[in-house]
Amino acid sequence: MSARAAVGRDEASAGFTLVEMLAVLVILALTVSAAVPLLSRGAGTVSLDAATGEIASALRATRSAAIVQNRVMTLTIDVDRRTFSSDVVRPRTFAPDIQAKLTYAAATRVGAAVGGFRFFPDGSSTGGDLSLELNGHHVRLCVEWLTGTVRTAATC
Repeated sequence: MSARAAVGRDEASAGFTLVEMLAVLVILALTVSAAVPLLSRGAGTVSLDAATGEIASALRATRSAAIVQNRVMTLTIDVDRRTFSSDVVRPRTFAPDIQAKLTYAAATRVGAAVGGFRFFPDGSSTGGDLSLELNGHHVRLCVEWLTGTVRTAATC
């Protein structure tokens, strides 16, 4: 057999059949159809997680500043405007589609929808919690009154 005849047979068997190509396309279509709902639901969860992280960081920074500066500091949260700020945290906003519910000490109440968490130089606080909800997903930030620590929990 010549070298040319051997090359001709290898070239004829190279490539994919139509059945193989269709099988790959079906697998890709099933993967994409399963992934799209997960990805669209994930965007809301990412937004909620980002807001939770930002507010928790602001609470911790305000507590730390109260300890370091040896003075009372308050992180104020406006649930209607979706804003929060303190002496050490510049005014920030979180996503407008996030529903927020604030439970706090009456002494930190500024308005009908505005309240906050007061931190003392010894690290303690007035305590309370902030519930955030987006598309059926709930997150609760708890501020312990005795220690002033901030944690995420199902119940406070």
